[in-house]
Amino acid sequence: MDSPQVLRRIGLMERFHITKAFLGLDTVILASAQYTTQDGTVLTPDILFPALRNLIESQAPLGLQTMGDEATANVSWVRLPSVDLSQVVEFSGERELADAYESQLARPIKTQTALPLWRVEVLADNTLIFANHHAICDGESLLSFHMLLFRALQETSTSTSVDASPVVMVPDTTLLIPPVEQLVDVRPSFLRTVQELYEHFAPASWRPARSAWSGHPTPLKAPPQINTHIRFLTLPSAESSQLLAACRAHGATITSVLYVLAINVLSRLLQSDPSIRYKRIAAITAISLRGAANLPREAIIDYPSSRTTYPRLDPIFSWADAARESRELASMKTSAAKTVGMLRWLFGQYVPFMQEKLGTRREAGFTMSNIGRFETPDVKGRWSVGRTVFAQSDVIVGHALAFSLTGDPSGALNFSFGWTDSSVDTPFVEQFIEGLREAILEII
Repeated sequence: MDSPQVLRRIGLMERFHITKAFLGLDTVILASAQYTTQDGTVLTPDILFPALRNLIESQAPLGLQTMGDEATANVSWVRLPSVDLSQVVEFSGERELADAYESQLARPIKTQTALPLWRVEVLADNTLIFANHHAICDGESLLSFHMLLFRALQETSTSTSVDASPVVMVPDTTLLIPPVEQLVDVRPSFLRTVQELYEHFAPASWRPARSAWSGHPTPLKAPPQINTHIRFLTLPSAESSQLLAACRAHGATITSVLYVLAINVLSRLLQSDPSIRYKRIAAITAISLRGAANLPREAIIDYPSSRTTYPRLDPIFSWADAARESRELASMKTSAAKTVGMLRWLFGQYVPFMQEKLGTRREAGFTMSNIGRFETPDVKGRWSVGRTVFAQSDVIVGHALAFSLTGDPSGALNFSFGWTDSSVDTPFVEQFIEGLREAILEII
């Protein structure tokens, strides 16, 4: 086999995700979409492989692997000579979607192998799950993959000449987009640097995190396997449309409203237990830097950032709070890049930085990630896309609960909730999910 082609050194966020997975603190991120036709066509290798071939031949991240010492900064992206689809695509038949997600989240993707950093599972109802190493693809890019796959299925279904063989030669001409720090100014201001250093080095009693709920403490060491529980919730298109209309009427967004509602529901649950004396909740909201980099919606990139807050317990919903949160998030569209820039202050010490998070407080009680709605590409063909779902893990030293959502072409909102037994109790999560559903219906 030919030697892989070295492309470039990994970037700041790419290294962050590679190190986290290397230490066994995270596994994969994944998203699914159901592909349907009017005549009930089933996704088979003869239909799917030509479409995946198109993506591999045009999208550099789908032909990547790593080379180097992942405990250090000496890691580079290399281009694989080929991808054998029979090794990364599984047709699993009848299976509950939640079971498939839990199984995928328990299986990290191996680096430094002859296989790419992604895999696909196809269920009996034509739901296709795309799972990948976070270093090649962020949450929004999971939907980008499905948009690209939808386009490729439409095009190959009308072509008279397609190649369904499993082995795809990876072209050496596809462009690997630079890391985020090369396209976005990630340099933190002096004030931001001081704030971050204060949060890290100030006495624990001085920090807002001290009185903030963040689930159970992190384990003393990384578990041999991360077993993430997954639950789904769907808000049908009619209710989703009502929610969106209410958000617009009050100067809020879906993300800001769900953030406030999550704080409200968690506040009620925490205040109902007299043994719990938290005053705040540690919360993370994911923010994409795709727009700040002026990259197209279908680009497959690893450009995430986030905003961490410590709101006080508040069981009562307020549209004013939702509108204020919306303005705060809007102001972070570019400034959130400074969070990525703070990684430079680690001076390459990613491993001890992450290991220090074991046996202590979690980073957050929940992380909310809204990767947006599946935007159907304008290409004619027989295929349609139904339900889309997105999920993640990062429940070892990150959050206690992953709260993720996406919209599908029907207008429905699909939520996923991920946690482990060591991060938060299952009955608590189930009460939160039901409470969130009721809280949404109360405001529309």
